[in-house]
Amino acid sequence: NWRFLTGLFYLGAYETFGLTPMPYLLIAVIVHIGTAALIFHFLRQVTGEVWLAALAAALFGLSPASVPTVGQVTAINNVFGGFLLMLSVVLVYEGIGRERASLWIAGASLVFAGAVAANESLALLAPAPALVALLPMSREAGWWRDRERLRQLVLIAAPFAIIGSVALISLVACDCTSNADSSRYGAGSHMVGNLWLFLGRLIYPVGMGPLGEPGTAHMVAGPALAAVAVVAFVRGPASARFAVAFLVLALLPVLPLKLWSAPRYVYLATIPFSMLAAVTFAEVARVGRSLTPVVPALLALVAFGVLGLYGWQTVSQNDEFESTTRDWRALVAGLQRTYTELPEGSTVYLRGGPLTAPLLQCAVLPAVGEVVWGGVNVFSLSEIGLRIRPGYDVFVIDVRGSDFLPVLVPLAMPGEDDVTLLPHVPPDATGNLCRDDVPSFP
Repeated sequence: NWRFLTGLFYLGAYETFGLTPMPYLLIAVIVHIGTAALIFHFLRQVTGEVWLAALAAALFGLSPASVPTVGQVTAINNVFGGFLLMLSVVLVYEGIGRERASLWIAGASLVFAGAVAANESLALLAPAPALVALLPMSREAGWWRDRERLRQLVLIAAPFAIIGSVALISLVACDCTSNADSSRYGAGSHMVGNLWLFLGRLIYPVGMGPLGEPGTAHMVAGPALAAVAVVAFVRGPASARFAVAFLVLALLPVLPLKLWSAPRYVYLATIPFSMLAAVTFAEVARVGRSLTPVVPALLALVAFGVLGLYGWQTVSQNDEFESTTRDWRALVAGLQRTYTELPEGSTVYLRGGPLTAPLLQCAVLPAVGEVVWGGVNVFSLSEIGLRIRPGYDVFVIDVRGSDFLPVLVPLAMPGEDDVTLLPHVPPDATGNLCRDDVPSFP
């Protein structure tokens, strides 16, 4: 995918830190905390409520959506994009009504362009910063009949609309994003299932079914959140209406997905969701206080319970990633022990071990070969009857627990049947999942 700013970060970080993972993680964590701080500042300015703003920031900061996003270096585009998008929102709000408001809007526009350069799907969220202008305007009765106010709104929205439109048109024209592939991305009935899946994951961040097929828990939680959003938009304060509109925009880029689901897809939507949840808690507490003072206390307990659930799930889901990380470390260490050097252009095949998923075949395992030896492809396979094509450097390793055992494979003889000729690309590494440059063999 075309992610200019993220690509520059990878280049600079690699030149600075190499493949030491901790600096990448620390940067992602710092940016994630920065986004939470911006949420706190924004809602405190809009509502004047410190505790409401703190609840929103905590909901975002502790959300399990951060586990496969902040903790996964290849998902840092979402972290950067979320921070820059939220920063543009804050700059617009802070600039409205100031003497040099145009400078604030220009700065917000540049920051939004950076957000699109970090994550191209954010081009669809161009209306979000412009909608912020409605917050102060909505406090004035009949503002929509004031031509001067409408002119100001158009001028504020224009640069974001231009940036978003140019980005979308350019990405479609250059065909430089995976979403151009209709087998991965496109409109259809699956979008309804995706809507319930992603909304359900926001409110109940446990597990995640395949795209278009939400489980029972998310099928219940998703419509429940949709109902809350509708009521908040119709009856809630301006901050709630903004959060709902922001949430809809944040879901637009992921609803057409067809290939696979991942918790990181709701990371950006977690920003407006945290705002909506905090404002909803505050409004219900305000209404309930008129009935009985017990209601705010009960809601406070519920809020702490939700934060506890989020914290527990974040730790639990992070443990799953840590387990996978240990598998990768063991794989790299085992490969380095088995073959300290290999000729460029070689192919290594692994039989057994925990890292055999189809996506790993083309997106990750070949990268391991490049990192460990340089110019070496790595695949996993399960075939038993193997023969090596004459003229190729091929190495087969049996993975048995922590043991990596080289396997002697004979050369192919003319007329041999029922054998797998190496090198070859395993069947589950072909098709839409693979890089364009994966070699093919007859």
